Amino acid sequence: MTALTRSNFETQPQSCQKISIAKQYLDQHCPLDHGSHEQATHYVVYYNHLMAFFADGSHCGLKYPKQFVALCGHRDDPSAILLKKADNLHIEIAFNRCGETGKIDHANIDDIQVETQLSSVDQQAQHTQLNRLWMSFLTGVQTATLCKQYTAKDGNDYLL
Repeated sequence: MTALTRSNFETQPQSCQKISIAKQYLDQHCPLDHGSHEQATHYVVYYNHLMAFFADGSHCGLKYPKQFVALCGHRDDPSAILLKKADNLHIEIAFNRCGETGKIDHANIDDIQVETQLSSVDQQAQHTQLNRLWMSFLTGVQTATLCKQYTAKDGNDYLL
């Protein structure tokens, strides 16, 4: 079978395995009050709290609610959630029902990215800029971003 005829189904188990590892990382660094991110089927922001819903209809918040800092999109159906770990680095959970991983994940998580301690310096046009580096659990690709914009849980802008 060639790469042109290879089915997406062959890459799904690998994506499932990677997202499972990423959710275990979430359980370790941003645990839920009870249950696991692996069993979550939906996330919503209720007032200033992140809530995870499960297949049986139960729900819970984060064990440490202050770890939820911001979101993108609507509170009932966010496109991204931003969490802050104890070391003050961030984790972004991106949702996409139509994404390669999002369409096979129960919670429609398409990627989980972790802010790294490293940063890159861009020295163009006599301006030195510090870029944050983000590592994707699914692709393994590290990307540098100058700025990411979210809505903080209190409704204000949250810029990274």
